[in-house]
Amino acid sequence: MKSFFAVIFIILIGLGLYTATIRGVYGNPQPETIKAELEGPAKPFELSPERGRFAHVMALSQTGQYALTDKLGDFVSPDVGYYGGKFFSFFAPGISYMALPFYNFGAQYNLAQVAAFSLISLAAIGSLIFVFLICRNVLKLPVSASILAVLIFGFGSTAWSYSITLYQHLLTVFFSLSGFYAIWKFKQSGAWGWPYMAWAWLAYALAIFIDYPNALLLLPVMIYALVVSFNVSKDDQKVRVKFRPAIVLTFVVFLFITGLHFYHNQTYFGSWKRLSGSLVGIKVLQTKNLIGKEPAEIDRAIADDAAKKANVVKVFSEEKIPNSPGTLLFSKDRGLFFYAPIFIFAILGLLLALKKSRNLEIGILLGLVGANLFLYSSWGDPWGGWAYGPRYLIPSMAILSMFIAYWLANQQKWVWLKKFLVFILLAYSSAVALLGALTTNAVPPRVEADYLHLKYNFFYNLDLLKSNTSGSFIYNTYFKAHYTLYEYGLVIYTFLMLIFLIVLFILPAFKSKDIDSG
Repeated sequence: MKSFFAVIFIILIGLGLYTATIRGVYGNPQPETIKAELEGPAKPFELSPERGRFAHVMALSQTGQYALTDKLGDFVSPDVGYYGGKFFSFFAPGISYMALPFYNFGAQYNLAQVAAFSLISLAAIGSLIFVFLICRNVLKLPVSASILAVLIFGFGSTAWSYSITLYQHLLTVFFSLSGFYAIWKFKQSGAWGWPYMAWAWLAYALAIFIDYPNALLLLPVMIYALVVSFNVSKDDQKVRVKFRPAIVLTFVVFLFITGLHFYHNQTYFGSWKRLSGSLVGIKVLQTKNLIGKEPAEIDRAIADDAAKKANVVKVFSEEKIPNSPGTLLFSKDRGLFFYAPIFIFAILGLLLALKKSRNLEIGILLGLVGANLFLYSSWGDPWGGWAYGPRYLIPSMAILSMFIAYWLANQQKWVWLKKFLVFILLAYSSAVALLGALTTNAVPPRVEADYLHLKYNFFYNLDLLKSNTSGSFIYNTYFKAHYTLYEYGLVIYTFLMLIFLIVLFILPAFKSKDIDSG
């Protein structure tokens, strides 16, 4: 029962804080005006990821086709590719299709853009719920510690900034954690556990549909599924191996979704195996003066470029691995521990978990973090372009938050001092997270900021805070005329600090000796 009320609390606080900070403007954007009015820092379409995905949502709604109109292609430019006389963004198509019903629903109330962005906020709330369930049922943490993990991930990390705009990261977290939890439930279940395995395959396929690197990021979850499908027992000095065929039988779910993905690629890109990121960019057409030419002439002129661009593996390089982790973890422009030092305690939690219980689940969670760090350490751009914090590590932040709670819940000595240190670092991390959520994600990496004479971390966002420049739909629509952005943010921050104090110091006093099942 306590877990039920905790989930209700998570839903309510998620709805409240994500609604208070969701990026957007009132109205239904039109292709004719969207670029001039809604593009730029602290506006709904700051950068290419949200521009590209939203442009396809508009195209699907207004034309019934995934291909972009000329005006929408101009809006997405320069991150737009060409194929067969039509233009497409470089991003995987999944989010655009998923956001379409939200867009159409919101359009009825003149809130098409805000409603489309709410897809990600709902995915973030779903992710928070699975953080809680994994902490509570898999790691066997008390309710207070499980809620603490939720608060750290949701509102003490830069994941907040990407829960209120049209990025893939929180959907990736949702599919990753829900898939992991489904496999754990399958492991506990009997003959009727196949729906859990079916969901794991569905989550894996949809994750790839929204972002191609997820094929590798979620691979540890599917390895987990394979391992638990074999039940090894020892009886009378004989080893017996029993195989549960659900992993094979439910594979049809993965095949169905992947088949739809391939059909999409075949329809719009001419080949089931051609990805949107491998299309020739519009810059090539501009350089060769091909804009406005016949498609056949363009195809001949860019044939060599298309062949070179087809190898998407080139964005990975093992040569970058020695240097990129420093950028992702420690740098002043993107470092996880610079933006959210609360995650320092996750290292202690991981070490303690490995020492106390070397079970399969902890190994899989650690594998997910390792896959995330390895993949983006070999990425061509570890900075994530113009971004707020290490956005590529958001899937890891969800898991690391669990081990912060694990460390705190399994400590008996100096527990009040440790809680005080956690509160101090969480207060700092949450302030940085809220600052980004209220202002902008469009922060340049240092290599570009120095050249442009700009600030390159959250000090850039502080200037926007001082100038009352916000992307928040609620603030700009209802409060900007009456309160400064600092005052609006202070109310949210004070509320958060009160919640942190209650969860850290008061709620544990009411815990029961036994952990009720979730």
